[in-house]
Amino acid sequence: MAGSDTFNGVITKGVGGIYTVRFSNEGILSYAQCAARGQFRLKGIKPAIGDRVTIMPSGDPDVEYVITDIENRTSFIARPPVANLSVMLLTFSVTEPAPDLTLLDKMLLVCSLRDIKPVIIFTKSDLNEGDSERLCSVYTKAGYEVLVSAPQKPLTKSDLKDIIGEGIAAFAGPSGVGKSTLCNSLLGFDLMETGEVSAKIKRGRHTTRHVELHEFFDGFICDTPGFTSLSLEDQGVDYRDVLYGYPEITSIATGCRFDDCSHRKEDGCVVRNALADGLLDQGRYERYTSFYTELYDNRNNYKHRRKQ
Repeated sequence: MAGSDTFNGVITKGVGGIYTVRFSNEGILSYAQCAARGQFRLKGIKPAIGDRVTIMPSGDPDVEYVITDIENRTSFIARPPVANLSVMLLTFSVTEPAPDLTLLDKMLLVCSLRDIKPVIIFTKSDLNEGDSERLCSVYTKAGYEVLVSAPQKPLTKSDLKDIIGEGIAAFAGPSGVGKSTLCNSLLGFDLMETGEVSAKIKRGRHTTRHVELHEFFDGFICDTPGFTSLSLEDQGVDYRDVLYGYPEITSIATGCRFDDCSHRKEDGCVVRNALADGLLDQGRYERYTSFYTELYDNRNNYKHRRKQ
């Protein structure tokens, strides 16, 4: 339990081994620069933004506080390192660049396994209203919350206030889709540089330099660097976990007569029948089978190599 000279807070920034912690002192919110005790390094623990910590005066005039304890994390993502993330704002453009739905589905799967609520945001909806409506329909029918943003009608603070609540939300997705622009608009100041989409390769240029939590009503928002690939195997995903990223398939699969059905090629599978009847999106189903097959084959190849 914290004593009179200790305070509980949240790490909002970390650079070069110095951490910024927001804490309350007699009801007044303050920020302190903190070092971490050596015990964490010896235990292989590295503090991350979002960590709920206990701090106390260090006696060092250069870094006046020290982190003495880190609470157990409710969730953690390693790229970039963010702890206790409750909402992931998965931001993809309808066009320019074209949406990478394989990447989106991988991120949805990772969210489901990390107990993080995913919210999909499609930007640049004004550039192709037909594709925007189609994408929204696919993912809404799959059971996800979908928001749309365009220059003429951008998302507002009120759109996300209740979604984030007292939690921590992170924007994530490829570069060039408007993540940083949207984040800047919601926070009311230029949090990050914003870049343009390359005319040659139709991809965004990386602009986000570091990750930092910023106050958003009773919670926090952060932006993350754009990326174009994500390895499910590196994320520790097993082939048997893939179904968790496809709630629309899961709801149908409960009626399958095969307990170990992979829903890929088995005759009489209710999922395959539903696909044939047009009850599932073809693209989503194909990405499910692709992820499942890749992870299944990788696992079997690994087991085969170990036997040799």
